[in-house]
Order: sequence, then structure tokens, then C-alpha cells
Amino acid sequence: MKKVGQFFFIFVPFIVVFGLQLLATVFSMGISALITCGLQASLGSFHFSSVTNALDSLWISENFNTGIMLVYALLSIALFGIWYYGSYGGIYLPNPKKVFHPLSFIGILMLVPGMQYLSSYIISLTATLFPHSLEVYIDLLENAGLDNSISPLMLVYSVLLAPVCEELIFRGVTLRQAEKCLPFWLANLMQAVLFGFFHMNLIQGVYAFCLGLVLGYVCERGGSIYHAILLHLLFNFWGTVLSEYFYMDDTVFSFVFWFLFAMVMTIAGILVFRTGMQKCAQKERDSQAKDPSSSSDMY
Repeated sequence: MKKVGQFFFIFVPFIVVFGLQLLATVFSMGISALITCGLQASLGSFHFSSVTNALDSLWISENFNTGIMLVYALLSIALFGIWYYGSYGGIYLPNPKKVFHPLSFIGILMLVPGMQYLSSYIISLTATLFPHSLEVYIDLLENAGLDNSISPLMLVYSVLLAPVCEELIFRGVTLRQAEKCLPFWLANLMQAVLFGFFHMNLIQGVYAFCLGLVLGYVCERGGSIYHAILLHLLFNFWGTVLSEYFYMDDTVFSFVFWFLFAMVMTIAGILVFRTGMQKCAQKERDSQAKDPSSSSDMY
């Protein structure tokens, strides 16, 4: 029975996320309503119709939606940070010499373009199989302010807050909870599936699932969530800021070349990262052999 309870608890973080999104929305709408009413009253022009019109315009604006996402991200980081570090043995400040290795960093740098180009192929394939999904995906990016005219606040959310928030939720709490009752490969599969569903549209869901598998592996193999956060942060930075400088021509040669490039970079990145962590683990074993009282920093 304990295993069954642990299994169903895997889905609790996923449910809590949507509760936090609702809370962030209600909080932001409530604060904006109070401020608008206060401003109208201070100007001596308080009318119910003028207040509702002002709020209608505000609540459908891109800046307001960005504000909701920022509030949600900060709430999630606070809650899941406490949850992860309090219940799953996370360490706020791991010893860099024990957790990180130059090769692991190089491996992550290699994974970023590899996974980005693979994501492009995944998007193209999904859009070919399900044409309507591409329209939904493009509309979603435009409504979220993730187009060419991205605002500074949305850039902060996309590149910095979202990676930290999502890693704490999925590779932190969800993956660690799943590992309590499942082997790693199945636990990693489950968190990646939930990560895909979290994005709420087909195209993002498919490539988020693939990215989630790699992030879960990096987190587990690296023994620290900070590896996954770094990879996720760089992945989002490339997709948000650098993607416009890298494109593929509509030729067969370009199609084949960039596909091979993506595969080689992804596979090589995983191997280099794995080698770096093996060297890091060996250094830790040597250190413990000299000083048995020392302990490794994980997660």
C-alpha cells in the first residue's frame, strides 16, 4: 500500500502547479482591481463602467499576462524549492569541486545546439502530421509575448525563472518522488510525460517530452539539479535570443546536414557529460578514501 500511495503522490506536484497558476491569476487580478479603483477614486472620476472598461483592457494586455507568469514563477520557485530541498535532500550550495567538472559543462554546451536543432525537426514532424497544431503553437507564442518583440520581463521569465521553476517541479520534486517507487528509467519517463502535458499544446508537449528525458538523465547522472537547470536555462536562451541567428535552408543538403549535426552534438554531448561526471565521481571516491569522514554533495 505504501508503494501505491507513493505512486499516486507523483501527480500531486502537477496538480499543485495549476493551483499556483490560478492563485497567481486571482492575486494579480485582485491587486490590479484595487489599484485601478484607488486611482479612479483619487481622481474623483470613479464610475463602475469606467473601472470595468479599464480592467478589461488591462487584463487582456500582454504586459498583464507577463506579470501573472512572473508571479506564478516566483510562487512556484518558493514553494517547490522548500518542498524539494526539505523533502528530497536537495543542497542549496553544493561543493563545486564535488558536483561539477569541466567536461560536464562542455557536454551541456554541446547538448544545447543539438537539442535545439532536434526540437526543430520534432516541431516540423509534428506539424506535418497535425497541421492545426502549428497554428495553435504560433498563436500561443504570440499571445505569450514570445515573438520577435519579446519584452524584457518576458525575457527574464523565459530564460531565467521558467527553467528554475520547471526544474524544481519536474526534475526536483516529481522525479525524486517517482524514484521512491519506480526504477529510474520509468520515473524519468513519467516526469517527462507530465512535463509534456504541462505545456498544454501538442507541439510544445512533444518536444518538451523529449527535452524532459534528457534533462532527467542529466539531473540523475550529474547528481545535482543544477546541471539540469543550467541545460534548461541555456536551451531557453538559445531558443529565445539566439534562434533568429541560426536557421536552416529549404534544401535537402541543409535538411540532412543539420539533422546529422543535431544527432552528433546530442550524442556526443551526453557522452562528454557522462565522462565528466565519471571523473568527478572518481575524484570523490579518491577523496573519501583519504578522508572517510567526507561526504558527497548531491542534488
